[in-house]
This record gives sequence, C-alpha cells and structure tokens, in this order.
Amino acid sequence: MTVKFYLKRPSNPRESVIYAQFSHNRVCYKYYLMEKVHPVNWDFRAQRVKINTKRTGTLEINQRLENVSWKIIESFYLYQNKHCGHCPPPHSFRIILDEVFNKRSSIKNKEDFQRTFWGFFQNLLLRMESGSRLHTQKNTPLARTTVSNMRNLFNHLRAFEKVYRRPLDFDTIDMKFYYGFIDYMTKIKMVSVNTIGKLITNIKVIMREAVEFGYTTNMTFTHRKFRAPFTETDAVYLTETEIGVLSKLDLSDCKRLECVRDLFLIGCYTGLRLSDLSKLSIEAVNSNILIVTQIKTGDVVHVPLKSEVQLIIEKYGGAFPHAISSQKFNQYLKEICSMCEPLRKEVSITKFVAGSKILILKSKYEFVTSHTARRSFATNEYLARDLHSAEIRAITGHKTDKSFYKYVRISSSDNAENVARKWKERSERRLQRPEP
Repeated sequence: MTVKFYLKRPSNPRESVIYAQFSHNRVCYKYYLMEKVHPVNWDFRAQRVKINTKRTGTLEINQRLENVSWKIIESFYLYQNKHCGHCPPPHSFRIILDEVFNKRSSIKNKEDFQRTFWGFFQNLLLRMESGSRLHTQKNTPLARTTVSNMRNLFNHLRAFEKVYRRPLDFDTIDMKFYYGFIDYMTKIKMVSVNTIGKLITNIKVIMREAVEFGYTTNMTFTHRKFRAPFTETDAVYLTETEIGVLSKLDLSDCKRLECVRDLFLIGCYTGLRLSDLSKLSIEAVNSNILIVTQIKTGDVVHVPLKSEVQLIIEKYGGAFPHAISSQKFNQYLKEICSMCEPLRKEVSITKFVAGSKILILKSKYEFVTSHTARRSFATNEYLARDLHSAEIRAITGHKTDKSFYKYVRISSSDNAENVARKWKERSERRLQRPEP
C-alpha cells in the first residue's frame, strides 16, 4: 500500500491544500492535510515540495509528509487488527486520522463553537429570527423589536471586545466586564442610561439560558451589583387643549401633513403605537370597537372608538388615514406642531449624556414624536379620573400598573392644579351639605 500526495487545486494561482490518497481493495481513501503549498513550488512527479524553492520550511514539510505516510499505513493496519481484518470505511478512517493528527472534524469544531459564548449567542439569534425560540410566558414568537435589540447587543459586544482586549466568553462575563462595558457604552458610545439597562438585561437573558443549557456555571450575572441601570426619563405629552388646537389646524392645502396629523390624533385618542396605527384596517372595527393585535407584544387589545376617531374615519371615506415611514412621520409631525401656538412655548427636559445630567431647553413641538400620542392618551385618561388604571391598561396593553405609570407624564404644576381642583370640589361639597 502506497500513500501518494496531491494538491487539491493544482492549477490555482494561490496556495493549495495537500491531500493524501491511497487505495485498498478497490476502495479509494482520501485525507486532507493542514499543509499548503503554491503549485509553482510543488514537484508533481516526486509528490513533494521542490527543494530549490525559496520558501522556508521546505524540508520540514517534506519530512512531515513522510511521517504522515507511515502513520496512515500504521493506522490502517491497526484498524484491521482490531476488526478481524476488515477495512475501515473511508468516512470512519478520516475520523480516526483526525485523532491521530490532532485534527478535529468540522462537525466537532462546530459543536465546540456552539458551546462558546459567541457560538451560543449566534445560535440564539438564529432561533429568535426563525421564530423557533418562543416567548417563555406567551409561547409565541418574539417581537421584531426584541430580536432587533438582541442583534444590536451582539454588534455592541463585538465592538467592545476589540476595545476591551479581553476575549468574551462565559467565564469572562464578570464584574470587570460589567463595569468595563458600562464605561464603554457611556463614554465612547454615549448612549442613555436606559439603553444600557436594556443591553444589560439582554446579557442576563443570554447567561441565564446558557446556565439552563449547562454551558456555563458562571452566576455572576445574578449578583446584586450586576444590575440593569434605569432612570426616569423626561418626555412631553399633549394636553387635551393642545390636542384640540392641533385638530383644528387647517391643513387642507397640504394632504401629506393633514394625513400625518389625523393619524397622530387617532393615536392620541386610542393609545396605539405608530407600528399599530400603520396597520389599521376598517375591517378590524366591530360595533365601534377597534380590535388590534399589537405588533410589539402580539397581545390583542379592544379599543372603543371615540367620536373624534369616527369623524376622522368618515373624513377618509370610511377608512383610516394612510401611514408613511416613521422617519417621515416624525419629520412632518414636528412641522405640523410648529404651527400650533401652545406648542411653541419653551419646555425643558432632563437627559443623561456620557454619564452627565444635562438640561435641554427647546420649544415643546421639537420634543414631539409619534410616541407622544400614546403617552398623551395614557396621561390624559389618567388625569380625567373617571376610569380606573386597569381600564386604561386594558386599552394600552400594559400588563402592570408599574409599566403603565411610566407612560403617565404629570408635571408638578399639573399635579398642583389637579389637587387644587379636587380641594375646591371637596369644599363645595361641604358647603352643599346641610347642617345637622
């Protein structure tokens, strides 16, 4: 039995992998080595690297080929001795030679990679994007925003690893990583505290699932200091008066603005997100009740249509206004709101930038976005005091009061006016009460 050596791509202008080949009982065995050589430097007749080549390590490669030859023959006969003279199947023999030459099979390498942090993360993303990784409580495919946020985390961690100069793996997700990542996202990426909090929350999701799969025993992510930072954010909402002024704007000469204004008003009257407003269909209305499957959560909400919404539908011939991209929507919305006198007054909001608290002073209309409609609905219905929070939550889709109250935006002056009104009503009731 003679082992011969060939190039995988003998006519390739680049280096080619060397493979060993031999035949036994009319069965051909082929095994690819890790060595490469340029075809120009290969002696096809001698089946070795040319001695006169300027390439360093030529003698070592040829000696390696000699060792490969007798190890292949030795392994072949050893298999026969252990299996009553039977020849090994070509596939099985390749696995045997992988062990002999410490060359792991691609399947084994893939399995090992799956057990690393990056391999596990990639597999998790694939399962999320394909819909096979379901929501743990709802048992439904994850929302697109959830998958997008996880993909965003993957990209941030890849970039951080290069700066961090410490390979990320399950064992290195420790407090040193935690503080380093937060410092990187704060000072270099300059993202908000709550954005960092979402990233940390998703890191915890990955680590918890890896522990459940038995890929790691590192529980540092459960440490009380390994927490997702969060801060209350300032955001504007439109009062009932401001919404009224917005609805009375004459935009009949500019249909693109009128359509955006009307869709925004529907959001103010229903509490729906722009992603849901964009998919509205009149077929979803039954007895003046709008039935919507929320795109973000997959939950179904039933929204009673106010008279204002019904008038808008009639205005568009029994249909909802046509939606446009969120980028254009927000651009046109600011243009519309700048026409409203009450929204040109200056307001201030607080933000955290690069770890520092800063005060931003602008006209109110500059802070208005599509999500302001949902926030306005929640706040105005809460201030009206004629609905319980549970009734409002059933419309907005919030599961808990805690998540709902994050949407309620009441300034100290609004609260003072509300309390003053209640005190006045209380005094009036006392005056109306007959004396004993």
